[in-house]
Amino acid sequence: MKIFRLLAASLLVAVCTGFSSCGDDELEREPVINFDPNGSDLEKKYSQYIDDYENMTCKRFEDKGDTIEFTGITSKGYLMINLFQYATKTKVFEWVDNVKIDTIYQIYKGYGEYEEVRVKSIGLSNGKYHLKSNKDFVTLLDFFGGTSSFTRILFVNGGNSKMSDIMPVGAWHINTFIPNWYNNEYSFIHDCCYTLAGDTVYTIKYGKYDDDNINMYERRIATNGYGSFQYRFEQVSAEEAVGTGLDIDNFHGSYQLRVARINYRTAQNMWGEQRYINLPFDYEAKAKLSYSITDKSSDTWKYKANITYYDGTKKEVTLNVNIENGAVQGEDDYNSLLIIGKWKMTSGDAVATHVTYKNDGTFEYTSTEDSSYKEVGKYKIDGNKFYEMYNDEKEWIINDILLLNSMTLSVQELEADGVTPTGLKYSYQRVK
Repeated sequence: MKIFRLLAASLLVAVCTGFSSCGDDELEREPVINFDPNGSDLEKKYSQYIDDYENMTCKRFEDKGDTIEFTGITSKGYLMINLFQYATKTKVFEWVDNVKIDTIYQIYKGYGEYEEVRVKSIGLSNGKYHLKSNKDFVTLLDFFGGTSSFTRILFVNGGNSKMSDIMPVGAWHINTFIPNWYNNEYSFIHDCCYTLAGDTVYTIKYGKYDDDNINMYERRIATNGYGSFQYRFEQVSAEEAVGTGLDIDNFHGSYQLRVARINYRTAQNMWGEQRYINLPFDYEAKAKLSYSITDKSSDTWKYKANITYYDGTKKEVTLNVNIENGAVQGEDDYNSLLIIGKWKMTSGDAVATHVTYKNDGTFEYTSTEDSSYKEVGKYKIDGNKFYEMYNDEKEWIINDILLLNSMTLSVQELEADGVTPTGLKYSYQRVK
């Protein structure tokens, strides 16, 4: 498998402040003195691979084991990148820009001060590259100027090159480099979403504890700033993504599937909160839990959660999540499983203030206003019909399920025919 670091740069014009100290004439008047970052091996290596290497400046090479990367400025002032297979010395990638590159920059140091940096060598930034061809690629380039250095992004799209502004000075730790951000139409690098041509779509502002890492940023937005729960995000546009993860509550002995939708540009949780979807699996500390998204062809995504117990027993459940509003829709008997837990009545005319639906098919109504009040019975769900029968009754009370997701339950009572509404509606909010 050929994996190469291609990078290059052209249009090295303005720095982040919009200034560059030398144009083509300055490049002619003040040629760059060859810097030897690889010691005495530099000239020797170049002589074995690169033609006219004696007239090149800003040379730098990196031996990656199976591939050798060569960069530098040609005698005509153009940035060059060559990659060779080490074993055969076969050239596997070649790129030369058609716009002359500057080698003297005014770098803003803060507090109104600038530093002139004369570039002595240019190299490919370690591990930060994406290659399709020598006409379509994106990479980070490191510019070395003795004691000073900086990084820029090179975009080559359809053979046309564009260089980004200077990354934060000293940001060798750039943690976010995602060349295929969404639908192979964007890249996300450091704090910015770009088109593949290098145009800025939007930028984000990392928080204090995000470590300049998009993964930490995503989790903070999804959880509204609480904790660093492990989400896996699927982009649904250049700005938004749906995150999913499994939560194992060892203390309470339960499992949950968490889902959230976020907007990177506005740093918003689009549903206002995470969706906690209780999974109907008996708890076992040694059990292995997993999930997959089996269908994303519409606004309703189909999820499958699986558990494998230590003795080899396996169970699974399928559920649907509307990614536009976060509503969880049951499939098969999932509504029966989703309703398990304690709920607080938020609207409806009843003595009870709370109801608990247990996984054995029984319920218990209680009231915080009357500690002596308690009614019990059994329940069942068939599709969108919800049935309850109190212990002192012999007939089922039939309800239409208007809404049932991880946080909200809303029902409407029906006549004995199971069709005609009585007008009575009840809504509940899940509580712990």
